[in-house]
Amino acid sequence: MSTLLEVRGLNTVYRTTEGQIRAVDGVDLSVGRGEILGVVGESGSGKTTLATSLMRLIKPPGRILKGGEMLLDGEDLFRLPRSEMPARRGRDLALIPQSAMHALNPVIPVDKQVAEAITTHGEASRKAALRTARERLVEVGIPPERHSAYPHELSGGMRQRCVIAMAIVNEPKLVIADEPVSGLDVVVQARILRLISDLKESRSLSMMLVSHDLPTVTRVCDRIAVMYAGRIVETGEARTVFEKPLHPYTRALVEAVPRVRGPKQDLQSIPGDPPDLHHLPPGCNFEPRCPAAFADCKTVDPSLEEVEPGRKVACLLYHDDERE
Repeated sequence: MSTLLEVRGLNTVYRTTEGQIRAVDGVDLSVGRGEILGVVGESGSGKTTLATSLMRLIKPPGRILKGGEMLLDGEDLFRLPRSEMPARRGRDLALIPQSAMHALNPVIPVDKQVAEAITTHGEASRKAALRTARERLVEVGIPPERHSAYPHELSGGMRQRCVIAMAIVNEPKLVIADEPVSGLDVVVQARILRLISDLKESRSLSMMLVSHDLPTVTRVCDRIAVMYAGRIVETGEARTVFEKPLHPYTRALVEAVPRVRGPKQDLQSIPGDPPDLHHLPPGCNFEPRCPAAFADCKTVDPSLEEVEPGRKVACLLYHDDERE
């Protein structure tokens, strides 16, 4: 699988009254063509800031530090003038936001909103754009009799399908989905996830899917990147990461998932709270909450290293010198 997106050394900071914090701290990741990469972690781990950074939608007091790279099809989008990015959003890369209701204009029918995404980035006539928009709405499961509906006339699941149609209508190279099933009931979640899987197969869709729900990303993603305190702490093939987590944080996330099969067991929780980004510990960020921590974890900041083919972990338990 060839690489579509390559992110290197991404740092996003926010200025606060208590000083500057790194919400995304030296992130490296990649997405292959036709691949769905899941980015998972607790609230506050930096997932949404990562997605927003890749869209170059960070606003003051936040900023993306110089030196990082975002190569999309070999082109570094971080080097483009900010004025050029609106033309790239929707055409080269598109965002499926958390809240479809807030993303859609409440006073414009949904088919015209999807059509507007076409006319904004191309030379299609309004009639041709509207025809294509309705084709995409049918593709994502919106029946023709609902195409001219206003957002408030649609269910949450149908609104989410509309923003998915809007994201794919210009056939972007990469789609970034930020919590695409958040706030939906479990039945609708399953249908939206099935839609995403179907679009991946039918369109060879490349996507980065952000979620706090590890089972969700395991169902539809090819690979997983686990984030903690703004950093990637583990990456690997989705099913392998879920069934054989290596980083203690990933293991804790897996153990916190309710099981509907097998013997009954008490749910486990991760002790403590996510770290205050103003006052990170001097060593491993997860050390204060980690049941496997040892002395060096208090002073040594582990890097993300490959521990087996296709698996990377940022943990001293897997560093060569510690294993020896």
